[in-house]
Amino acid sequence: MAVKILHNDDNFIIVNKPYDMYINSDDVNEKNTVACHIARQDSHLSSSSQPLHFVQRLDYATSGVLCIAKNKRAAAKAGSLLEKRFAKKYYLAVLRGHVKFPSCSIEYEIGDDPSTQDTNHKMLAVTDPASQSASRSRSARTTLLVLETGFYEGDPATVVLMKPTTGRRHQLRVHCSTIGHTILGDYTYSDGKDASTDRMFLHAMRLVLPFQDETLDIQTAEPFYSDDSFNNKWKTETVFHGFRESDEFISTCAVIDLLSEDSDILVFQYTSKPS
Repeated sequence: MAVKILHNDDNFIIVNKPYDMYINSDDVNEKNTVACHIARQDSHLSSSSQPLHFVQRLDYATSGVLCIAKNKRAAAKAGSLLEKRFAKKYYLAVLRGHVKFPSCSIEYEIGDDPSTQDTNHKMLAVTDPASQSASRSRSARTTLLVLETGFYEGDPATVVLMKPTTGRRHQLRVHCSTIGHTILGDYTYSDGKDASTDRMFLHAMRLVLPFQDETLDIQTAEPFYSDDSFNNKWKTETVFHGFRESDEFISTCAVIDLLSEDSDILVFQYTSKPS
């Protein structure tokens, strides 16, 4: 698959990363990377004298908006926005099952799963510190908004918009799994059960970087319904929020922005039991 360039200026190149592609690799023989695709399109964008700086990460199986800095100064500026949580990231996903609530905030800490350190390095949401032993766990927060319910190949499924406040490894995948709705096609967090789909249905659809001199607001087209391999297997039941067209999606992002600040939203978090 080609890596589509969404934005290109003196400081940043922002691309639409295909699913099942690495960002980069230490293996010189691995050519299925964003870095290699960019170099093939323009060798000046990936030279040894001007190396690319990946200021954010997307999993191998995740598609969508990926920001790459062309110099250290730009990388530091973007990194600061992400670290201070001024940047906004919006992800579209299809989850297994029908989510029964309209929205929620998932706030379980995430750490390394010690049972998989020698295999596939899964992460673990800490729902009960007394009975779980995730190492190096850190705070994590994901706001989730239900967009549409339906059926994928006859099985219940839900399209959701997610806005992570933090940026932990596998955060969205872990948080969705923890509330009982794994992402469609997520082989790892379905314990190997979800292996029949062509891809994992998680897509970074929009990234907003509010720099002092300008705001970069980059969005991709809706990735799932435009693909016949998904659309032919999907049957819509109920639409709660529009998202397939750009203006609809922007409006729905405003809804989840408000929800992320709503103290009355349903919250999934660890609460200690009274002694």
